[in-house]
Amino acid sequence: MTVLSAPPTTVDGPPAALSDTSPCAQLDARERELCTVALDLLAETGYEALSMDALAKRARASKATIYRRWSNKAELIVDALRLVGDCGFVVPDTGSLRDDLLEAARAFGTVAASRSGLFASVAHATKTDERLCTAVRERLTEPRRRVMVEIVERAVARGELPAGAARLPLAHDLLPALLMARLAMRQPVDESFVLDLVDTVLLPVLRQPVLEQQP
Repeated sequence: MTVLSAPPTTVDGPPAALSDTSPCAQLDARERELCTVALDLLAETGYEALSMDALAKRARASKATIYRRWSNKAELIVDALRLVGDCGFVVPDTGSLRDDLLEAARAFGTVAASRSGLFASVAHATKTDERLCTAVRERLTEPRRRVMVEIVERAVARGELPAGAARLPLAHDLLPALLMARLAMRQPVDESFVLDLVDTVLLPVLRQPVLEQQP
């Protein structure tokens, strides 16, 4: 199975991730090379058909070298996907909630557009591969959730949002979901879309008061 590439994006900005846990800092040059080869194979075969044997052959590496760093294929592929976006990213701290969200959305959009087919392939595979699902949750979803948490906590400290920000989980889920839906329709993640995403979706959700449930 060949995974189709995404349409080009017109949004400029740094890729999205957390610098303190980035594979760029944690992996050596050879391990980063293995991640690059793994992504090439993923694009060619899809997740299910990708094997460690094929990776070792393509990368001219022993399987012992691969398993010394990753205990299974799921962890390797998720780290490889993180490597696409983690290098050089710093959580936005512009002094404004809106501007922080814009910077994060631009960065996430750039990464998602650059490898949308690969992310889609992995997302599909999580439905039947529990090990992959766990790796995605721990190594992809949680680090990106912490980006949103940090942005919101700073906004609360500045008085832009009420303490608690009870709708943070919804805002976090909406950002990647709407980005991937946009790319699935082969629409560009351009500046106009990013502005609409932040101004008409994320900010209203975060600012919406949570009504107390009636007994």
